Amino acid sequence: MKVESVNTVGAKKGDRVVLGFKSSSLLKATFLLYVFPILCLLAGAVGGQEIAPHVGMAPSGFSAVVGFLCFFIAILFIRAKGNQLAEKKDYRPEIIRIKKVASENID
Repeated sequence: MKVESVNTVGAKKGDRVVLGFKSSSLLKATFLLYVFPILCLLAGAVGGQEIAPHVGMAPSGFSAVVGFLCFFIAILFIRAKGNQLAEKKDYRPEIIRIKKVASENID
């Protein structure tokens, strides 16, 4: 498997290595990817349910539209934020140690 990672141990091409992630960064990324869109969907649905009578719309239909709109806005936000986080060292895997050194005849 090929993975771009931070090489702090001096591993060379072909070496077998052990990769690690910072737990806090992994939890933040997991929250952003899985929980945040669902929370936006629910907030939009509840907000749509409350706003619908004031704009003269059916609550269930308006709730669904606003909920999905918030969900798609969250997805766009995640794409933009993900590109920013990909540049940060904390959100990239790091080589912890070299497991097996590659033989000399590998390119």
